[in-house]
Amino acid sequence: MDDFPPHGVIPSLLTPFDAHGNPDLDLLQSEVRLLDASGVPAVCVGGAAGEIAGSTAAEYREICTAVTATTKRPVIAGIYGDSTPETLGLVEAALSAGASALLVAQPHYLFQPATDGLLALFQAIRKNFAAPVIIANTLPFAQLSLDQVRLLVREKAADAICQGPSDMHLLADFLAMEPHVPVFTGIEELMFVAFALGAEGAIVSLASLLPNECLELHDAVRRRDFKQARAIHERLLRIWRALDHPGEFLARIKFAASERNMPVGVARGPFDLLSAHSAAEVQKALAAEGKL
Repeated sequence: MDDFPPHGVIPSLLTPFDAHGNPDLDLLQSEVRLLDASGVPAVCVGGAAGEIAGSTAAEYREICTAVTATTKRPVIAGIYGDSTPETLGLVEAALSAGASALLVAQPHYLFQPATDGLLALFQAIRKNFAAPVIIANTLPFAQLSLDQVRLLVREKAADAICQGPSDMHLLADFLAMEPHVPVFTGIEELMFVAFALGAEGAIVSLASLLPNECLELHDAVRRRDFKQARAIHERLLRIWRALDHPGEFLARIKFAASERNMPVGVARGPFDLLSAHSAAEVQKALAAEGKL
């Protein structure tokens, strides 16, 4: 990517699945076309809410191919592997399908690697593949420390950072870190604050649901129109509060998309069930904001 990293708000795609848990590639391509038309600078496939964790390399290649065939914008591939062989296999699948850059999380299932093992993993990616690497520090139960991220950057094993989903202190530390690299926020409800602090942009699932509003928020901050930015932030925050649920987030955000005439299928089981009460909460929040 000659212009890496892309600036601004990057939607983390909501991967559509059918009732059997299989990727719905037609709906995925419809989602990408809609986001493409909104003017987003890039898209991310397989982010934290993309439901790709656990996919085989073959399935991930198929999903990435559907995305890269639909847009000429850069495609960032989220890699959430739990071993070096799995991670390298997913990286190969994504890049062979045309992805432009990688968003790589540390292994997290049951155990997290020691710092030396973490560095060896990222160095293996660098040794075997030629693509920009963004550290995905987006797992709330497996956060990398400032010292670990600084080491990866100093050893030139990573080119940028995406910090989320809730630790704004770390994001502020990364923005002040030396050596400096681009920092993206993955903290959906605090994009306004992150942009004001100097974050390069955001890689968030909320931008797949509300791309225009998220782009307007970023633009308002860049223009230093903080009154407009705060107004957009508050509207997005109220929507986010109705979506942000520990067990129902995937079902809620996909239901919200369908309510906005943006069908993105259903979540993979066991995350696909949504109670009538929860659906009503989401509908109420959307109605209160005029569905944005």
